[in-house]
Amino acid sequence: MRLTIFKRLTFGYVAIILLIIFLGGYVTLKLNQLNHLTHIIASVDSTVIKLTEDLLDAIFSQVGFEKKYLISKDRDFYQKFWEIKKYFIKNMKRLGYFMDTPEKRKLFNDIMKLYNHYLSLFRKEVEFLERGHDYPQRRYQEEKEKMIDEISQRLKEVIKIARADRDKKMQISSEISSHILKFTTITAGLAVIMGILTSLFNTRSINRPIILLQKKTKEIAKGKFENVPDISSPPEIEELANDFNIMCERLKEMDQMKIDFISHVSHELRTPLTAIKEASSMLLEGIFVNEPKKEHELLVIIKEECERLINSVNKILDLSCMEAKMMDYHFKECNLTSVIQKSILKLALIAQRKKINLKLKPSPNLPLVKIDEERIGQVMENLLGNALKFTFEGGRIIVSTSFKNGFIEVSVSDTGCGIQKEDLERIFGKFERIDSGRETLKGTGLGLSIAKYIIAAHGGKIWVESKPGRGSTFSFTLPVS
Repeated sequence: MRLTIFKRLTFGYVAIILLIIFLGGYVTLKLNQLNHLTHIIASVDSTVIKLTEDLLDAIFSQVGFEKKYLISKDRDFYQKFWEIKKYFIKNMKRLGYFMDTPEKRKLFNDIMKLYNHYLSLFRKEVEFLERGHDYPQRRYQEEKEKMIDEISQRLKEVIKIARADRDKKMQISSEISSHILKFTTITAGLAVIMGILTSLFNTRSINRPIILLQKKTKEIAKGKFENVPDISSPPEIEELANDFNIMCERLKEMDQMKIDFISHVSHELRTPLTAIKEASSMLLEGIFVNEPKKEHELLVIIKEECERLINSVNKILDLSCMEAKMMDYHFKECNLTSVIQKSILKLALIAQRKKINLKLKPSPNLPLVKIDEERIGQVMENLLGNALKFTFEGGRIIVSTSFKNGFIEVSVSDTGCGIQKEDLERIFGKFERIDSGRETLKGTGLGLSIAKYIIAAHGGKIWVESKPGRGSTFSFTLPVS
């Protein structure tokens, strides 16, 4: 199935849009991950490092105040010691919120145990000093230093782990940024390539047939009416090519019609003009000056041929007016049967001369119709005239009427030679005279074409049914008033 230009463009651009949407979704997801990692680095790892460093500073400050107190017994140092203890415990609680792994929790618990042990040793020393008792000061000092070293070591391990976590997250962030850059570059490149390929493919598939049509148009302008060959193209261009071929065929018909027109008109005009010329020459030369009867016959010939010329020219003029939609019609309500009877009476003598039985079978009580009597009479005379031309001596012509679905139908049936099936479609064309196998009959080939225009102007339609050797039936319909 060949896709239309619209579908080709739609599928191409939808694919590009989907690629861009996928890129946007991927980048958004990765940026969210990057943002989350950055938030963790800023709010967790950096906080842990800062808190731990503050705890290290605090423990060393506390040790300093502890030593100063033990030496000077100054209560201010003692008070500062316990203030730092509150600060240390507060920050340890904050630090505890971030201890999210077993290793970190173990370090945290160890620090708290060691710190509490350190505080208990200091309390015992203070108690010994206040009571004035002797105690192993050196042993207590060494044990406290050991506690402080272990606390410091564990706090440093917490800092080390936090920094490692931070560095790991920063490495992951760097990798995500690199992936985003690579993926964006690749996707953007694919989108550009797809856009270029889509444009090239569609442009090529459209441009080639259009160039061919352009070439054929130039050939038509030169009078070469050749069809466009089958080309691989979108359906719209293919339909355009088909329409172009139809136009070509129509132009061929028009060209042939022009040739036929010249041929018919030259024939129709040459014969009567030749007859008029010869008859008038004979009269001028006085060949039958002493034979009045012969002279009268020549004058009659001249008159008949003049009428024939006028009739041919009038038909051509009428058809031109009808095609240009400039024909004037004078509609009025009337009885169609009386119009048909008048036409039959005009041709009754011809029917009698050829011994053809011409009958009218009207339907009773037909409603009135709004028509141009003269033009409908022209249609009837044309149909009856054709029937008389192509019906053999002793034949039969029947004119019948009927009323169906708001229309009056008129049929003219004859027992003449009939019409070939392939000629039924073109019989209503201009200058069409069907070869019936009999001697060529006079006529312009415009009668049925004019009849078709007249009936269409009245809101009806005209058609023919025929079988070779079995006669023909021409029918037309007219809407009732």
